[in-house]
Amino acid sequence: MIINNTIKTPYPISTNRYYRVYRNINTLSKEGKIFKETVKLTNLNCKPVSNNVVLDITIHPKLKKNNTAYVKIIDLDNSLKCILDSLINIVYNDDKQVKELHVRYGDAVKNGGATVIFDVITNE
Repeated sequence: MIINNTIKTPYPISTNRYYRVYRNINTLSKEGKIFKETVKLTNLNCKPVSNNVVLDITIHPKLKKNNTAYVKIIDLDNSLKCILDSLINIVYNDDKQVKELHVRYGDAVKNGGATVIFDVITNE
């Protein structure tokens, strides 16, 4: 059986900006902490599952004032790390629980964002 749920995140930041190196140790950057906290605060009703999950992620580019999408958008692969890490303790306990992943661009929206549909894989 599969249970389907949807959450929203802000427009993802680049992996290059998500982490910083401090004294030869990779650490979450200030921007990364803000992104992660924003995801947490906008999805307070979500509880992590212990089962494996399938993720379907749609990245929505930012919409300009003239209702056209910005031409410069984040690479799909560069957006994944910050989204996947921000879902820890919100959707799942460990990103090793992600057993399948689908990523695409969607329609542009004001301020951009991402829609994450997660299917919880349960035993029948």
